[in-house]
Amino acid sequence: MSAREPHLWYDLSSLVHHDGAASGIQRVAAGLAVGLRDARPARPLRFCHFDKRHGEYRVLEDAEVERLLEGLERGLRRERSLRSRVDPLRRLRKRRPLRSPFEPGDALFNPGFATYKPRHREQVDQLFANRRLRYVGFIYDLLPVLFPEWWTPDQQSRFRDWFLWTGHHASLVLCCSRSTERDAIAFFSEAGVGTGPIETVILGDELPRGLGSARAAALAAPADVRPFVLFVSTLEVRKNHRLLFQVWRRLLAAHGPDRVPDLVFVGRKGWLSNDFVTELEQSRFLDGKIVWRERVDDAELARLYADCLFTVYPSFYEGWGLPVAEALAFGKFCVASSASSLPEVGRDFADYHDPHDVAGATALIERAIFDPAHRKSRERLIRERFRARSWQESAAEVLERIEKVFEDRSLRAAPHPGSGKPAS
Repeated sequence: MSAREPHLWYDLSSLVHHDGAASGIQRVAAGLAVGLRDARPARPLRFCHFDKRHGEYRVLEDAEVERLLEGLERGLRRERSLRSRVDPLRRLRKRRPLRSPFEPGDALFNPGFATYKPRHREQVDQLFANRRLRYVGFIYDLLPVLFPEWWTPDQQSRFRDWFLWTGHHASLVLCCSRSTERDAIAFFSEAGVGTGPIETVILGDELPRGLGSARAAALAAPADVRPFVLFVSTLEVRKNHRLLFQVWRRLLAAHGPDRVPDLVFVGRKGWLSNDFVTELEQSRFLDGKIVWRERVDDAELARLYADCLFTVYPSFYEGWGLPVAEALAFGKFCVASSASSLPEVGRDFADYHDPHDVAGATALIERAIFDPAHRKSRERLIRERFRARSWQESAAEVLERIEKVFEDRSLRAAPHPGSGKPAS
């Protein structure tokens, strides 16, 4: 009997265990899933997920994958997720070796984050070693390691352990930006972890299906609102909302409320943001010049992108920065932070400032507001030169990198459990 051709398995746990609208990681996992499926790779591609409750890998059939992707696009909250559809008797069974569909020589690509809980990692280690599975990990950012002040102690410890686990096991580590790749190389070097190759795959920045469908209608309808500037981001410390608060104070003092447009925040409240929210409330949101909208649907978000004067993104640090790309897809330029990966996203289409420089940010935003010729010239450049990168292009790049994992026998498979070091 002929040997089975090695399979590429795509771990969709980050979608199976997610409810509600997509955040950045879910957007990437879904985009790459669609791109890989449409690319029709030469070798067999199958989807799976890790059942955290029972500690096993389960195959996802095509119909289940379709439901996941469609639900994510529409932001549905699933009453009964795939993880809940299990045999109740399994809950009574004792822990046993992990079950999985993997065969020796297969590769597992996991674009998720902290997928395997610590209580399961020893079993996962054993499975990887026994099946000689080649694991391909993905790192979006190392923020909890680089900036511990923005994270709770539990988050710092949990994420650091996940990064180390990824490095110990990965035949290949993919990063979403060159900035993250540099950070990952430095992190693993300092930690003494001899991981597999660390390489960048540029993410797709085409709009998700729901937002893309709403774009045409939003751009076609005439704007009938007060002028405003848009910031799409979770409200948390590292996104640097406070800098914009200070900028708008300066603008109001210099020009008065009638000439200064509103500043619209779109995003849910994140952690460690209570102090800033209190400042907003105590200032009466700068007497109404700041508007905070926690939840908007695709149609509302498209309308906001279409109607805004321009967007801002002053984040201290990012792994990528999808809202900058979304703004460009709507033909709007962005005044953005020059930190980390953001110049990779905005390229020549954005104006950049140091995220700590209130005066510099104020000057750029002031120009964008009061110099319409500059704003129009930036929008013209976007219309003429910007082209969104498709997820199929990103997926093709992922396939190219992973194929080298299959072909290069010098690349290690997962280490033997308990070794703490890569297997040769």
